[in-house]
Amino acid sequence: MKIVFSKEYTVKTPGHIFRADKFEAALKLLLKEGVVLKKDIVPPAPPSRADLLLAHGPAWVSKNLDFKFKSEDSAKAELKITRGVARAHLMNVGGTIEAAYLAFESGIGINCGGGSHHAFRDHGEGFCLLNDIAVAVKKLLKDRLINRAMVIDLDAHQGNGTASIFRDDRRVFTFSMHGGEIYPEKKVKSSMDMELRPGTGDGAYLAALKSELPRAMDKFRPDLAVYVAGADVYRGDLLGGLKLTMGGLKRRDAFVFGECRRRKVPVALVLSGGYAEKFTDTVRIHANTIKAALRRC
Repeated sequence: MKIVFSKEYTVKTPGHIFRADKFEAALKLLLKEGVVLKKDIVPPAPPSRADLLLAHGPAWVSKNLDFKFKSEDSAKAELKITRGVARAHLMNVGGTIEAAYLAFESGIGINCGGGSHHAFRDHGEGFCLLNDIAVAVKKLLKDRLINRAMVIDLDAHQGNGTASIFRDDRRVFTFSMHGGEIYPEKKVKSSMDMELRPGTGDGAYLAALKSELPRAMDKFRPDLAVYVAGADVYRGDLLGGLKLTMGGLKRRDAFVFGECRRRKVPVALVLSGGYAEKFTDTVRIHANTIKAALRRC
């Protein structure tokens, strides 16, 4: 089983709540535990301009490829855009493209990173510059490898950028289950939104997921799922506002992968957000999610 990762994902963001090194730390933990071997790790290729144009406008693509950002771009993204930050986002797009192809070929594709669901067609938001999810899905659709795709977004925050990019595309179903009273303040309508109250814990969360996700999958019948497995639904997270335990997160992941496997739907995994007060908790959650994916191979 291959895991997609690039050292270029690991960029310094001093003083910022988003720590890009969490992806590499999760991978190192899996290597230490013997769950993953070095030979299993494959580096992604950077996306081409044509790839990026599948989901983003020409002006925004040029800014990202030619590093022509303005101060307002950093302000809107709530992240200082350095060359390293821009390169990390580009490589994460390549990683999710690679994971989507691996999923199509073998049933499971894992990007140890990715999940920039707040990036819109023409700008970045919420620490996200380029929507790797949308680019990867659009590329597989363009190549006619799939006819329908579902984005299963279980990050604590609504995938507003993804919902916006796919708003008029009936080939893609966007399923987002998120906190209703946290960022983004202005939500963009997904194919299906499930808004949760602050403090929602394991029982209510898993009951809602088990009630609605199978129904949506059975109705839409996707050829590919992209699972946005945010770690920020954890009770120790500083931004999520929800109260899932480590055990609850394990059950969430097992359920999603199980539902995809039962329907023989290939699934590409991206890790997305995670801002636990204890950095090691975020790292452990991401590692556990990858373990759950590997168990479904």
